[in-house]
Amino acid sequence: MRFDLLGRDGLARRGVIEIDGQEYPTPTLATIGTEKLRVECKGPRLTYENISEPGGLSVSGSSFFDTDSQGDGAIRVGFRGSPYSDARTDKSGFVFLDNISSIMLDSSRFVEQIVKLKSSNSLLKPLLCSVAGFPHRLAFLAYCGVDVIDTIPLVMAARNGQYLTNHGIIDASSIKEMPCSCEACESDRRDLDHLLRHNQSAAESEIRLVRHAIDHGKLRELVESRVRCDPWLVQNLRLMDLTAYQLQEMHAPIKGAPFHAGSKESLNRPDITRWKMRIQERYHRPEGTKILVLIPCSARKPYSLSKSHKRFREAILTSGKAPIVHEVIVTSPLGIVPRELELFYPAKDYDIPVTGHWDRDEKHMVQELVSWLVSSEKYDLVISHLGDEQEPVNSSISDFVDTSGGDPGARDSLNRLQEVLRDFDVDDRGPVRRSRNLEELRSICRFQFGPAGNALCDGAAIMGRWPNVRMVRDGQQIGMLTAERGMISLTLEGGKVLADAGSYCVEIDDFKPKGNLFAVGVKKADGEIRIGDDVAIVHRKEVRAVGVARMSPVEMELAQRGEAVHIRHAA
Repeated sequence: MRFDLLGRDGLARRGVIEIDGQEYPTPTLATIGTEKLRVECKGPRLTYENISEPGGLSVSGSSFFDTDSQGDGAIRVGFRGSPYSDARTDKSGFVFLDNISSIMLDSSRFVEQIVKLKSSNSLLKPLLCSVAGFPHRLAFLAYCGVDVIDTIPLVMAARNGQYLTNHGIIDASSIKEMPCSCEACESDRRDLDHLLRHNQSAAESEIRLVRHAIDHGKLRELVESRVRCDPWLVQNLRLMDLTAYQLQEMHAPIKGAPFHAGSKESLNRPDITRWKMRIQERYHRPEGTKILVLIPCSARKPYSLSKSHKRFREAILTSGKAPIVHEVIVTSPLGIVPRELELFYPAKDYDIPVTGHWDRDEKHMVQELVSWLVSSEKYDLVISHLGDEQEPVNSSISDFVDTSGGDPGARDSLNRLQEVLRDFDVDDRGPVRRSRNLEELRSICRFQFGPAGNALCDGAAIMGRWPNVRMVRDGQQIGMLTAERGMISLTLEGGKVLADAGSYCVEIDDFKPKGNLFAVGVKKADGEIRIGDDVAIVHRKEVRAVGVARMSPVEMELAQRGEAVHIRHAA
């Protein structure tokens, strides 16, 4: 058995399993059953016989087959355990969830098992899950890093007269009109064989959708749409976010696909939680800014391209205080977005439903972040120019001026904002525009690279028109910012700065990379690296190349195959 990883979306993997010369795309379904009750899925075929060939799994027949039945054995009704024997897992190359029966009844243990398996050397092995794989749970299982799901639940459900869908389980006897148009449903029959064939079709369709979602970085959205129908899914997704954040965050790309944040669970997406934590751990306002203006978000991203934000900026520019004004957008689910970070994922890549009403969790989140910003950054003046966000924000801060009157886009509100800024007596001999751009770029560098970001900007000059600018030091380009990527892309000279700081570096043996860097050549990777980060490839602090990380740091160190870093510049 060989398992090759081709792509990732958080813990979820797209790959290929080869068994006995046959390749199967993962995540995949695996056949299990008897000669009379077999679900023929397009995946690795796991049978209850002891398979002698390498790559097989041993299945205990007495554990889940009813040996008292007439003729060929049938899967026992109500079976909840895992049929797989521990003895053969090392030989087969699979790992699987232990004691699945009890785990399914104790949600905290399910998450604990996932964390245990994904935090060990078994991370790179295909993970097999038994019994739990109903169609509506496939997306979540894949989200947790499960690669192979057997078909036991499909057979069990058919035996119990259950009709499976991607949004839950239906009693087949209650269906007046078949909601599916698969071949089995078109016959309008409810017998065991037709139920099993439908359940197979539903599972196959869903697993293909799961693979599509992984390919496009959309699996979390699919999971959030599926959990509503199953309390077990809701509680486990929430526990994953609450107790397994560090594991999820390590595998979450630093730049992902655009997404809809349309549910309560969206507030705790790993990439959103990372944003809020980085704000408090890495962010400082641009040097020279003295006035904080809190403004609402807009439907259009980046915010500065929206009509409302153009009006806000016009009022600020007209006041004459623009060089010392710091604009910060208040929004759910991110909390706050400093203007200079509006291009950084996920600030320009999310969409939310707008109702004008904030729930308790959203209010608490925004209050916490705004309070932190005001107390830690010590502005001379704080202005609240907000709409629906006004109530939760204004109640969490003191010593501020409200200029919006609840309608920030109204002409009277804009005039009031302009007047308050113009009349405030403060030393406005702030930085010139070019220096302000450098300080805003410094904020981005710190947010992206931590303390090493300061070193990138020391002694640097900016060339170009914001936001498409180049960072130049001593006549050599060290990096650049583009509106499309929203992040700093490094040159070899920029990589040397990271190497000197000892941050975001991938250590290799004494060779010069030709093409991209593969995992087999990695000795050590900085734990701060995330998929999509710019990194320096070094040998004893000598920079050999710079590029974009394609694996988490743990994978880089464990894997023997696969692209670890996509190289942009090589020495």
